[in-house]
Amino acid sequence: MNPMTTRCSGAGSPRRHAKLLTAACATLAVLLSACSASGRSSGSGSSAAPADQQVLKIGLSGEPKPVIAGADQGGVGYSLNALIGRGLTQYDATGNIVPGLASSYKAVDGATYEFNLRSGLKFNDGSALTAENVKNTLLYLSKPTNAARTLKSMGNIDRIDVSGNQVTVHLKSKDPDFLQYLADPTAFIAPDSSLNNAKAAYVGDGPFKVESVQKGVKMVLVKNPHFYDASDVKLKQIELIYYPDDQARTNAIISGGVNLIDYVPWTSFSTVKATPGLKIDAVPGPMMDVEFNVTKGPFANPKVREAVAYAVNRENVTKSVFFGNASVNYGIPLGKNSPYYTKDNQNLWSYDPAKAKQLLTQAGYPNGFSATLLTSSQYTFHQDTALSVQADLKKVGIDLKLKSPDWATRTQASADGSYDIKINGWSGMVSSPAYLEAAIGGPEVAKSYGYDNPDLMDAFAAGRTGSTEAARKAAYTKAFNLIQKDVPLVPLVQRDQGFAFDSKVKGFRNIPGFASFYSFYTVASTYMTG
Repeated sequence: MNPMTTRCSGAGSPRRHAKLLTAACATLAVLLSACSASGRSSGSGSSAAPADQQVLKIGLSGEPKPVIAGADQGGVGYSLNALIGRGLTQYDATGNIVPGLASSYKAVDGATYEFNLRSGLKFNDGSALTAENVKNTLLYLSKPTNAARTLKSMGNIDRIDVSGNQVTVHLKSKDPDFLQYLADPTAFIAPDSSLNNAKAAYVGDGPFKVESVQKGVKMVLVKNPHFYDASDVKLKQIELIYYPDDQARTNAIISGGVNLIDYVPWTSFSTVKATPGLKIDAVPGPMMDVEFNVTKGPFANPKVREAVAYAVNRENVTKSVFFGNASVNYGIPLGKNSPYYTKDNQNLWSYDPAKAKQLLTQAGYPNGFSATLLTSSQYTFHQDTALSVQADLKKVGIDLKLKSPDWATRTQASADGSYDIKINGWSGMVSSPAYLEAAIGGPEVAKSYGYDNPDLMDAFAAGRTGSTEAARKAAYTKAFNLIQKDVPLVPLVQRDQGFAFDSKVKGFRNIPGFASFYSFYTVASTYMTG
């Protein structure tokens, strides 16, 4: 790593150096842009490159774990799932639900869904993909012991009928969001041999398949000739090259080492935008929040969790961590066009350190306490969010020691509860408030460890299954009121998430909103120009 790169490294940089960092990185952009003749071309091709040149190099923010059917393995996991797998439905580039393995589908009565499978479906090893495979996968996802990311919806499955290429799913109760859960990349249909928690599910049904894995370095994917839309897939090969360091990933796209990167660091937005031949596609969507281990210690007390909700200054997080590329959340993250968006549920808490201290005193901690804050050194924005939260909680008497391992270690610690309080980044699976069911009552890795509130989950279920819009609104309002006092999580900000790519890349889109994490669905229609 050269001296200029070292000075621009964003990982763990103190926030007081933010302005200097941005200026230095802008200088780097100019220097590297001047050298574009040896790496990147600022020109733009208009026609597709020859077939043998349809190779896309992607700088990925982490190394994906071996794919496990149904498992939540984070953002890089969703990306890999979207490349090698398909479910009955999927997202298109504008965020709409469209057919995947199903050629058509319909909601019969809100609790019954019919799917007609495409004819001649095959897995990437050439074996037949049948309606029985679909049935078996969905039933696997519905069992709590398998800890599927989509369990909150799949667990509502009562029975599945199969007739030829038709699959009919009968739910225990109405679920208007069921098609969105099916579009989650973790809900891909897997062969029966992969329906377990131990065997990697690389035998997929998506547009690409894994050809080779170089641990710690890269993964090579090639076009899957058995994909149902293989004739429309232009890319013949994808190289997923791992760049867990933010600045190294940014340098890779600037220098032309890769064609596309995920997780453009917010410190580098202006740098990338100023580089000829590069584009950033950014959308607001993913969230940052604080979560807790509620099985022991101070955070088992709801009043302590409520104190945290009042102690954190979200504006500081937006400015110091995301350089203004985020919006604050003092309530439930909902789009303004949502029928459930109200002024009240957007302001469940406020920045009020005095009230936070009062709540700590009521909870029996007038002099505060010490605890461990779990974050990750792999993503600068996770670590910097932790630093901001740490400073705010210090002011009210909560002294936090940071625990910042790599992402894989952090994920395991989150799953087994090896923390007191943690920073989490995540995205909802559906657009309605039902997305909070998974965030609050899903697998331990994706929520506050040990948290369980039957009244809250019943309110969410009533909101999801209500027979009228008025009934759904009433149920969700009850859920929001319970969240305000029980505080299963503390929303911080909704961040802008960006992909950067060069002028040779056409057809790739950052899917809007929560579905930004699933944007690699659009790689199936991506191609390289000459």
